[in-house]
Amino acid sequence: MSEIRSPSRRVLVVDDDTLIRTMLSDFLTEAGYSVETAEDATQALERLAEPYDAVLSDIMMPGVSGIELLQQVHARNPRMGVFLLTAYPKLETLHEARRYGAIAYFKKPLKLEEIDRQLRAFLGETASSPPDGRVLVVGQELLAHLAERLARFETLVCEAEETAFCAVVADQPPKAVLADAADEGTPALLQAYRKLGHSPASFLLVADDNTLDAANELLFKLGAGGCIPREAPQAEVERQLTEVMEREGSEQKEGGARPEGLTPVRSMTCTFAKAYRNGYYCMSQGGCPFGPYRGGWIAIEGKEFQKCLKRPLLVDSLESVGMVAWEGRIEAARTPELRRQLLELVRERKHELIIDAQGLEAAHVSLFEVLTDVHAELRRGQPDGVIHIINLPESLLAEFTKVTVDTGIRCSGPRMVDEKATFKRWRSRFE
Repeated sequence: MSEIRSPSRRVLVVDDDTLIRTMLSDFLTEAGYSVETAEDATQALERLAEPYDAVLSDIMMPGVSGIELLQQVHARNPRMGVFLLTAYPKLETLHEARRYGAIAYFKKPLKLEEIDRQLRAFLGETASSPPDGRVLVVGQELLAHLAERLARFETLVCEAEETAFCAVVADQPPKAVLADAADEGTPALLQAYRKLGHSPASFLLVADDNTLDAANELLFKLGAGGCIPREAPQAEVERQLTEVMEREGSEQKEGGARPEGLTPVRSMTCTFAKAYRNGYYCMSQGGCPFGPYRGGWIAIEGKEFQKCLKRPLLVDSLESVGMVAWEGRIEAARTPELRRQLLELVRERKHELIIDAQGLEAAHVSLFEVLTDVHAELRRGQPDGVIHIINLPESLLAEFTKVTVDTGIRCSGPRMVDEKATFKRWRSRFE
């Protein structure tokens, strides 16, 4: 979830070194501050015609020094916080900084996290801390690449091999997993992770433009929870991991993991959806396992949430649901296999059959005969049994709806699946 930046968190960075100005500006912007820069004290005083909460200034600058700027700033506004930076620390400048009311005195090379911490303390905020819990990184090479950006997390590492991965997940359950989208073994690890009863929403990919196809497959077909750019800054890595870990902790607190037997259905359970008045909104701003989202943005209790058109398909119990996924182009030769697939669920006494058609590209007319026959068989054993075909692409929705209109088979576009009990506590009515 993106941070809502307060307009009062305005910071002016003053330094005659372009690299230092750019580094501080980029870091503080990523941390959520509104940042302006000045290359000397004269330019800084011009900028200060507008309101700022804090100034970060170098001491040794041509013309007016940082100490003199500190005095002039406080003559204008005694409440403004001034933080001094220097590559040449001396007892004299340390004494003057304290004497004239500087908030802090930082030596170069700068420790950016410390600057952020002291700025937040001055502004009456608390630096955000990642929640408790482990992050499992798949592969020593990936861990080495991300090590500095994961410094504030407790990390585990395992090789990209299914047996080793499952052993670590079982013995030391992580709250989040980081895996390389380019690794050929990652799809198998994601599937194994789900079979162990963990939500795929906590399985994050590390990818770049060169691995776009692999990431696309993992996100939209296998349900990985999100994607972190390989060269993402530390603030972005921490933001995504923190969101996932907080969400996992909240779900465990509210009701724990679902039984392992429900794993095939959990992949279609939207872990982000919450009811709000007349709509259902997604609290994830990463990749959605149910396909691309559309719609605008809303604010609930002061926080931004992503609006989602995937109204939930609510079922009485996930134990009574059988789920299958259809992908690609279904020719006549494939229909016997799909018939067997659906009839097996009928024999398992599933009350509702849900077909996820998100990856479906085209269907042979014989498929509709299969659906009609299976629906009749389902009704013979369970008179109120239902078949749902959800996430139908727009190009196929009208065709499926027309052909199945008199059969009792229900067709729809983007939908998510969850239990009715999940939503009861929100005191809303659902279709």
